Amino acid sequence: MNKIIGTLFLGAILLMSCQPNKQESVKKLISAINNYDKQKISNLLTDDFVFTYQDGTKQDKQSYLNALDVLLEDYETKQSVVSIQNLDSIIKTEEQTVNVFDSILEVTPPMVQYKTYRFKDGKILSISLDSIANVDEYNKSLNEKMMSFAFWVKDTYDVEDLFEVIHTLKKYLTEYQELSVSEKNKFRNYSRLQGTYISKDNPLCRKLAFKGKTTVVITDAIFGWSSPTIYTLDEDYVRIQDGSVYYLLQIKDDNTLIGEGIMSGTFRKKE
Repeated sequence: MNKIIGTLFLGAILLMSCQPNKQESVKKLISAINNYDKQKISNLLTDDFVFTYQDGTKQDKQSYLNALDVLLEDYETKQSVVSIQNLDSIIKTEEQTVNVFDSILEVTPPMVQYKTYRFKDGKILSISLDSIANVDEYNKSLNEKMMSFAFWVKDTYDVEDLFEVIHTLKKYLTEYQELSVSEKNKFRNYSRLQGTYISKDNPLCRKLAFKGKTTVVITDAIFGWSSPTIYTLDEDYVRIQDGSVYYLLQIKDDNTLIGEGIMSGTFRKKE
């Protein structure tokens, strides 16, 4: 009797040892993704695999693999596990995701995703993207630095739609990375300055419309007449030349200019 019990107990242990470790399966998947090993990724997923986004949108296995093509090949996305929890039937992770824009443009804070993994027959049945931390801060940093980068690409290569030249982006990003801090700040100010600013408290000037690196169109507050002229940047200051007269404004933030002297007043960017 004892031999039978011992045999059954040993068999149970052997059966358990043959079952794939769920945590290891998740780590293998992330490693395969980082190494762009599409065959290994596919082998770790069940045929009826589903990826679910926060808003409930779902991707089947093929759609998920197709999406990885863009993320991995074009954007060089890398994932790393910050923490992992084994909750018996499921695995929950905290993962940091970094792409080529994040690393070269130094976007901070990094995007952190919380996911749930489910399993069937030793493979990953589903992944749910439960939430994303730092998303507002991340998007703000990314948008700001992408605007500066896009302005530099337009000025240097006369390219406006970055996604039309997606395979050349790494070259552009690498060149942009080599600029000095002062040059990057200059393009940052050029990019944030673009657009139309309205003032409600300046008695002479109602509107300023900045276009490119030198052109600004001034609309007066009395007759509503508009005339183009030139501007130059000096750190966080904008100097506008209108004939023999010079106006000075400070760039306070992405949406606000503060005029000085005869240009005194607040100019806010029109949405």
